[in-house]
Amino acid sequence: MKKTGIMLMLLITTCIVSAQNRTDYNRQGDEAMKRLDYSVAKIMYEEGVANCDLYSIDQLTSIWFADEKMRVSMRSVMSRCLNCLNDLATRNKDSASIKKLVVYYTEGIGTAKDEAKADFWNSQFELVNDNHQTRIDDDDKPVREKAKIDFFIGYSASLLAPYGLTVGGVGGKVGLYVRFRTNLSFMDYTESCDLDGNVVGLTSHAYRYLNVNETNLMVATGGLIVKASPSFHISLGGGYCKHEVIYKYERIGLTVANPEGTFWAKSEDKSKSFEGVALDLDATLRMGKYFYGSLGCSALNFKYLSANAGIGVFF
Repeated sequence: MKKTGIMLMLLITTCIVSAQNRTDYNRQGDEAMKRLDYSVAKIMYEEGVANCDLYSIDQLTSIWFADEKMRVSMRSVMSRCLNCLNDLATRNKDSASIKKLVVYYTEGIGTAKDEAKADFWNSQFELVNDNHQTRIDDDDKPVREKAKIDFFIGYSASLLAPYGLTVGGVGGKVGLYVRFRTNLSFMDYTESCDLDGNVVGLTSHAYRYLNVNETNLMVATGGLIVKASPSFHISLGGGYCKHEVIYKYERIGLTVANPEGTFWAKSEDKSKSFEGVALDLDATLRMGKYFYGSLGCSALNFKYLSANAGIGVFF
C-alpha cells in the first residue's frame, strides 16, 4: 500500500512538472516577444509545436507576419505548424485550426499559396459554424448567433448606362444589394414628337429637325445575393428604369422664315421612350479577402438587353 502511494505521488509530480514545462516555453516566448527578440521567441514556441500547441502556433504565425527576415529560418517550423493545423482540423473539426488554415494557404505559410485549398477550408469553417454556432441563454434556450455580414461597395456599368454604384452586404449564405446606374444625360425638353418626327401641338412656329438626339437613362434595382461558395456569388434583382429619346429642333417664324432658337422634343414612340421594369442577373467572383469582380446582363422593360460589369471592395 505504501509502495503504491509512493508511485502515485511520483506520477502526480511528473505530470505537474510536465505541465509546468509546457507552459514555461510559452511564458519565455512571451517575454522574448515583449523584447521583440523574435529569434529567442521562435526557439521557445517551437517546443510547443511538438505538442501541436495552438498558442505556440499562433505566436509563431505572429512572428512570421511581424518580421519578414525571420521567414527563411522559420520555413521548417511553419511547415510543422501547418501539419498540426491540418491534423486538428481534420480529426477534431477545430474551428480555430480551420480558420488558421485559410490564412496559411492564402498567404503561403509553410507551403505554396493555394487559393483552392483556402476556399475549401473557408467553406469547412462555415459548415462548422453552421453546426456549432449556437449558445445557451439565461433561460437555457438555444440561441443562434448572428452570422458576420461582409459589406461591399463598387462601381457598376452597362453598355447603356456606363456610370453606376452598387452597395450591399452578404452574411452567411445570402445577402442583399442596391444598385443605381445612369448615362449621366439629364437633357430637359419642352415638346414631344410622334413616330414621324412631327412636333405635337406646335402651331405657332415652323420647325426643322437638326439631326441631333440624346438619350436620358436611369436604372435603379435591388435584389438577393446567394453565396454559391465563399468566392462565388449569384445575384438576381429587379427595379425601375426610365428611358427617354429626345430630338433637337430649330424654331422658325411663320411670317419671317428666320431661325428663332432651338428646342428639344421627346419621342412618343414607346419602343424608344418608356418607363418600366428593370431586371438584373449577375455572377460575382470574390478575389481574395477584399476585392471582387462581376459580370451579368440587364433587361430594361423587356425591350433592351445589355451586358453589365462591376468591380469593388468588401470591408
